[in-house]
Amino acid sequence: MDVAEQIALLRRERSQTGIFLDFDGTMAPIIDDREAVAIVPGGPEVLAGLCRLCPVVAFISGRGAADLYSRVGVQGPRYFGLYGAEEMTSDGLVQAPEAAEWRRIVTSLTEEAVELIRARALTGCEAENKDLALSLHYRNSGQIEPPEALASWAMQAAATHGFQLGAGRMVLELKPPSVSKAEAFLRLARESGVQNALVAGDDSADVEMMRQSAGAISGVLLRVGVVSAEAPEGMLEVSDHQVASPHEVVDLLERLL
Repeated sequence: MDVAEQIALLRRERSQTGIFLDFDGTMAPIIDDREAVAIVPGGPEVLAGLCRLCPVVAFISGRGAADLYSRVGVQGPRYFGLYGAEEMTSDGLVQAPEAAEWRRIVTSLTEEAVELIRARALTGCEAENKDLALSLHYRNSGQIEPPEALASWAMQAAATHGFQLGAGRMVLELKPPSVSKAEAFLRLARESGVQNALVAGDDSADVEMMRQSAGAISGVLLRVGVVSAEAPEGMLEVSDHQVASPHEVVDLLERLL
């Protein structure tokens, strides 16, 4: 079945189809100033339309859920942040029961990372405290790979505290144990009971979500990879269809309306 046929079937069976989306790099372009990241034009309107037709439209992102919600600005989708460790709901932010301990660890690790970056003069690197996770950005360092000192420290910190160490697009991520986009997807797909799904992403965590989605969906599964020079290993292998930008993701979603 080619992509056109998959889209046609998903459109006919929208009442049984779930939409699962990453945000940065998938519905919004990656830019140097991550605080200025915004959803691409037309995205909010397409999402609002899909929410009226599909049983679940969900973002599963590395961003905090409240930050994610403010950038999308659409009521209707579900907003899972920090790889599924929290959800922004109509009643406010809901976090995992272990959140207090994770927050304590992240606060301590952030202080250590900031001091490491200062002491080693790692220009262009930055530690971002995401409340329950820590991102170590090196996009503005001028290096393709993370500085060795930063990578070594992150590996040791993860081992010491039982956190997961992941790699994204020019970023290292220290995440709580047993938290992943794949697990969030599996849980939500099971709870919603959808038979079909469209899954879109651009990063390493999305590759694993796409890989595990194959065993969780009984009907049509369309996995959309946003590819670039920074595309992670495995993206071409696990995605059924590739696009070059978030604008193309929105165009694809619009075909379901």
